[in-house]
Amino acid sequence: MRAALALLLFLPLLPGCDSLPRDAAGTHEKVTARSALNVAIVPGTRDANPALALLRRYAQARGARLAIEAVAGETALRRLSEGEIDAVVGDFSRQSPWKTEIALSKPLTRKEPDDSRQPVLRIARRNGENGFILATDRMIAEARR
Repeated sequence: MRAALALLLFLPLLPGCDSLPRDAAGTHEKVTARSALNVAIVPGTRDANPALALLRRYAQARGARLAIEAVAGETALRRLSEGEIDAVVGDFSRQSPWKTEIALSKPLTRKEPDDSRQPVLRIARRNGENGFILATDRMIAEARR
């Protein structure tokens, strides 16, 4: 009886869950509206191609293209946190001083290094853009299989 009552109380809430997770600042909608995914590459990144290929697939699935620019690390991450850039590609360690301000992906080309200070190719995304973060994390997981 309690289970049936609980189901009746929560049933009206289910339609609101169909588009979860959402992007707090609307990255998905912005990419679609401007037909571009704004990506910064940190100069000195050894090989950004795997990350760019993944982001290009994300953009193309939304009818967009990559708009790529080279931006120095601190400036790129500040612009990412302010929403001027959608993603930053570079060699980042898990111990990045920005780790609380941004969402770093898993490494793209190798397993997580034992030394958390060792930089590896990752995609930095803006915190709160959960739909974008989840979509790119799933693409990374699929690519690593």
